[in-house]
Amino acid sequence: MHLFLTGEIQIGKSTVLQKTLSLLNVPYGGFRTYFGPDRDQPDRYLYINDAALPKSYGEENAVARFRTDGPPIVYTERFDMLGVSTITKAASQVRLIVMDECGALEREAFRFQKCVMDTLDGDIPILGVVKKAAHGWTDGIRSHPGVRVITVEPHNRDALPEELAGWLRDLC
Repeated sequence: MHLFLTGEIQIGKSTVLQKTLSLLNVPYGGFRTYFGPDRDQPDRYLYINDAALPKSYGEENAVARFRTDGPPIVYTERFDMLGVSTITKAASQVRLIVMDECGALEREAFRFQKCVMDTLDGDIPILGVVKKAAHGWTDGIRSHPGVRVITVEPHNRDALPEELAGWLRDLC
């Protein structure tokens, strides 16, 4: 079984994921996306890196540029390159794959999408986040028979890490 968190923006999905990982004593890999220290600015970058490594704010890790004068500029080739390489590496080396987060920015990253969907068909458990508002390719994640989607809400977010860690201990 794969577990994917969803919920409103800034509800704490990635925080729940990180707290869950800290409760587990298993090697993990995969990817995480994150904003930099300028997160609250209208002009900012979204980055991607190996989930087991520290955050990197280098240009080579930027997957999108958010700006005030138009829609985000998406660097699709970086999803297809970095995203695929982190998932592929994890699938050969770890007992838990992290996918934080899958959303609309990847709509043209077809190699990335295929890698995610192929990994869902595998045996290594996945702990991921799927953006609530995103549709299209992410509907395939939600409807995959091996995926359980859990909505993070204010009333359950504090208890979820322990609950998720319990389920994952049995799978890893």
